[in-house]
Amino acid sequence: MSNDSQIADFFKNQTIFLTGATGLIGKLLVEKLLRTCLDLKKIYILMRAKHGKNPQQRFDDFFDNPCFENINRKDFISKVSFIGGDCKKPDLGLKPEDVDILKNETTCVFHIAANVNFQQTIKESSYNVKATKEMITLAEKMEKLKIFVYVSTAYSNCLNSHIRDEIYQPPIKAQAFLDLVDSCNEDDLENTLLAYLNKWPNNYVVSKCLSEDLIKSSAIGIPTAIIRPAIVTNTIKEPIPGYIDNYHGFIGLVVGGYMGVIQTLYVKKEVQMNLVPADIVCNCILAAAWHTANCKTLTVFNCVGKKISLEKSTNLMKSFYWEFPSVKYLWYQKTSITDSKFWYNVNTFRMLILAYCIDAIFLCLKKPIGARKLCKQITKQLDSLSYFTSREWSFSEDNFMYLWNKMGDRDRAIFPFHVDRIDWNEYLHNCASGIRLYLLKEPITTLPQAKEKLKILFALHYTTVALFYYFLYLLFEFLIKKIYDNYSV
Repeated sequence: MSNDSQIADFFKNQTIFLTGATGLIGKLLVEKLLRTCLDLKKIYILMRAKHGKNPQQRFDDFFDNPCFENINRKDFISKVSFIGGDCKKPDLGLKPEDVDILKNETTCVFHIAANVNFQQTIKESSYNVKATKEMITLAEKMEKLKIFVYVSTAYSNCLNSHIRDEIYQPPIKAQAFLDLVDSCNEDDLENTLLAYLNKWPNNYVVSKCLSEDLIKSSAIGIPTAIIRPAIVTNTIKEPIPGYIDNYHGFIGLVVGGYMGVIQTLYVKKEVQMNLVPADIVCNCILAAAWHTANCKTLTVFNCVGKKISLEKSTNLMKSFYWEFPSVKYLWYQKTSITDSKFWYNVNTFRMLILAYCIDAIFLCLKKPIGARKLCKQITKQLDSLSYFTSREWSFSEDNFMYLWNKMGDRDRAIFPFHVDRIDWNEYLHNCASGIRLYLLKEPITTLPQAKEKLKILFALHYTTVALFYYFLYLLFEFLIKKIYDNYSV
């Protein structure tokens, strides 16, 4: 394969240092490199302790993921090693001996790790920027470094309706931001930065904008590629159609509706979203690394996929509801799309009343309660996403298309990242199946049980809806009668 592919040839004998390997893009990147770049020398992945497991234990579980089913672990395990560290710590939490290994051996850096929570505080988001700074400092010491790849987001400059493939002026310089973070407590920090950040939808996109600025100002002389994916969704083809491993962003909306906990969405129906399958992003990263290492310049690639309305995508996903039901359903899926704030509030209020009723029933049964809390958390999460579900962006793709046109036919076949069109019906069908199998971890053998549960929830849903509107009718009738009686007197 390497004899026919310029990209595979580029990675021959290369040693890679990768952060964010346990995330969706990170795992797919490792899998793709091992499967297609057979002469790759080594991959070092940064691994931190998490969920009660130390780095060694997490690494031992790393290849048990379904996305690695198409490769033979025994053939490649010697090519992948972990290095203990943490992007939140100074110097990435690396031991001196590990720093020496990375300095002497690394030829390619892929910095993907980030906290992607839309509700994170400024302090929490600062770690995204600090980690980028630490990565640049380390990269400057790597004697054999050929390419530094940073994965940002297409919405890192979302205050602009059209986003060019270039680095924008940040709301505050990255270094000034970091200085403030180090010198202020949490409350003072929020107040000080309010004037700079009050127009931004969340601190995550701010951290990406600042990280890009940091790269531009600090990674001098380092060939660097910045990849800006839009809304990352399930894989379209590799290594498994429909594969997904997280609930971030759009996937969280889909799963929330799928599980019955999101009953209404407040969106502008004409808004088109840019969805990009995760394997498309992975291929773009590898192609950009090959290209940018050769041209030796800082280049930005907007990888934004194809547009689809949230209304259309929601309706298509709903059409697969009975085909891929879950035994873990919390309620019947009846997600409605509305651009009326009034009806959104009515439906949200109805779900909150239902949550209180569920908690009351569980309280009487002496069982743990949590429906009301879950309902409020979901509402808060939806509010944090409303900025993106009510706006639409256009993107320049000049560098993206230049890269695609530069690639040979063999590389386009092995590392495809330009999709002319997507069969949304087929793709979202695979997404629905993938969510059930890979996120909810439900085998096909549970389908009959899930369909029986769905029938029960169907009956319960429409019964509660009828009772709710009947209650509103009685309340309205009572108020009208009171007004009439007072007027008669």
